[in-house]
Amino acid sequence: MTNSEYPWRDESLLYELYWEQELSTVEIADKLGCTQQTVSKWMQRFDIPRRDARAAASNQRRHPAVFTDRGYIICASNYRGTTDSVGIHRLVMVAERGFDAVADKHVHHKNGVRFDNRPENLELLSRSEHAERHGFGSKIKPIDHKWDVSDRERDERGRFK
Repeated sequence: MTNSEYPWRDESLLYELYWEQELSTVEIADKLGCTQQTVSKWMQRFDIPRRDARAAASNQRRHPAVFTDRGYIICASNYRGTTDSVGIHRLVMVAERGFDAVADKHVHHKNGVRFDNRPENLELLSRSEHAERHGFGSKIKPIDHKWDVSDRERDERGRFK
């Protein structure tokens, strides 16, 4: 019974694969031809410390992720355990007008559709202009009243029901 026949019994190999190569216990098991439970059992016998579950998670975002939040399309990035996010509509306006022009402004969707991020549908407004345009949380009040060709009903905040 040598370690070459049972590589999961090799303490230095397990440590190398888990800590140096940052493989998961499932990946180590696949590589060594055994089960994840076998790898975990032998790591425990050798007192090989385990990574924090969050850090070891294979689905941890290490790259930007795009998702929706209240109708807005959001881009988020996780760097060293901190997540920062920004609306795509803000990124579009930065690309169109530059960072300095957008930095202290609100980006308003002219047609009220939060996922419509075409540059022609976006405009920069001050905080007070934006609040006035939205009637302080009531229905959206666009400059052009012909914008809504939808037959869908809206709630008290202008969102589609």
